[in-house]
Amino acid sequence: MMYRHTITIYDENGNRKAKIRDAVNLNAFGFNQYKDDNYLGAPVEAAFTKDGKYLWVSNYNMEGDGFEKPGCDGCIGKEYDPGFLYKINSATFEIENVVQVGAIPKYLAITPDQNKLLVSNWTSSDVSVVDLNTEKEVERITVGAHPRGIAITADSKTAFVTVMGSTKVAEINLDSYQVSYIENVGKSPRHLILGNSDSCLYVSLNSARSVLRYNRFSGQKSYCKTQSGPRSMCMSPKDDFLYVVNYFDHSFSKISTRSMEVVEEVKTGDKPIGICGNWDDSEIWVACYSGKIEIFKDFHLDSLHHGTSLFGYDLSSFWKPNVRESSENEDELVEEDLMVETNEIEEEIEENEVLPVVFSNKKPIKPLAKRDFVKQTVIEPSSGTCKYHLIAGSFSDINNAKGRMTELVDKGYAAQILNGNLNYVSVACFDNRESADDNIGKIKADTGYSVWVLKR
Repeated sequence: MMYRHTITIYDENGNRKAKIRDAVNLNAFGFNQYKDDNYLGAPVEAAFTKDGKYLWVSNYNMEGDGFEKPGCDGCIGKEYDPGFLYKINSATFEIENVVQVGAIPKYLAITPDQNKLLVSNWTSSDVSVVDLNTEKEVERITVGAHPRGIAITADSKTAFVTVMGSTKVAEINLDSYQVSYIENVGKSPRHLILGNSDSCLYVSLNSARSVLRYNRFSGQKSYCKTQSGPRSMCMSPKDDFLYVVNYFDHSFSKISTRSMEVVEEVKTGDKPIGICGNWDDSEIWVACYSGKIEIFKDFHLDSLHHGTSLFGYDLSSFWKPNVRESSENEDELVEEDLMVETNEIEEEIEENEVLPVVFSNKKPIKPLAKRDFVKQTVIEPSSGTCKYHLIAGSFSDINNAKGRMTELVDKGYAAQILNGNLNYVSVACFDNRESADDNIGKIKADTGYSVWVLKR
């Protein structure tokens, strides 16, 4: 969570195991050009080693003395500050090493033979190759603006990288580091997955509102239309279904890889950005930009993969489910095939909770969890030309937001709470972006909190 400067670890039941701060002493890790002091990162993506012992994390940028020219989503060039990866021990939750890479590192992928780690450097338009035996960057490969998703073949010899500022996918030979391209795949390719024994590439096209299936050997292209902003994807274990989040439509699509047609659209929280599968339980986990993880259970996939199907037919439809009627105090039962069980994890600064929300009538119904919702009073944004708020905390619990606001008021700030997807604590407000940006550093240093700009 880059804005909160944390990496949070959950188990498969949604229980939080650890929250790791992203502050590191780069000097202590051998980077003597930096002071003997803590620097903040901004965690973006992560990849586990095959044995699960280590988690590698990319940081959007670093904050502290010596980092004077940070990259950004709209920046292109080699002259920006370098990025850093963290190596985290999965047992101790300690950051054991850091590795310097290109500017604005984003997606991470580890070769199946566990010898190399690749990271796409968004601003410097290249891909860093890290030798996992020495834990040093050994190659920097220019592919074009802006590299994002990475997929690696099972033999660890070839990597495919989406070049999101183009209509092509880079193909990298991991022995020679030579680059070729798959041209004209569609506008803004973002994420990609290899499937069907590495014979097909599946590519989400963020600006084309579609997903591509590309046969590597025949060159055949098949497209599936999705909702707006298809981004991250995951694939079921038998390569029969793709799940892709639609960032701007607040949903995800379930796509048949055989027909390349959408078989289900499921609404999610605001701006879904990440997705993965807990396949033992046929669960789809969706991370939303608003700071929430939603868990969906796909009973159709469960029946196909866990013994309640015959020749591909779902046998669960041949018996009548035990449906419990809902009372006026309970949520309505959901009838879609896919969105059959949903849990939410809402992450706050100091606490988290798992919230069972709705259950479907596709199997015997579990008791619905009840929550009391209380109308909350918030302070509306000030009138006038004030547009750019400096936010010093965002909370789902209004009481936590009030506590932060009171603390800032005691420090002399005209703090207020802005309502939205979360309760945002505004520490100051300005009529132009330049003034807001000029005050971020001072307020960070004074309050000790991470501060970012929200336009209202």
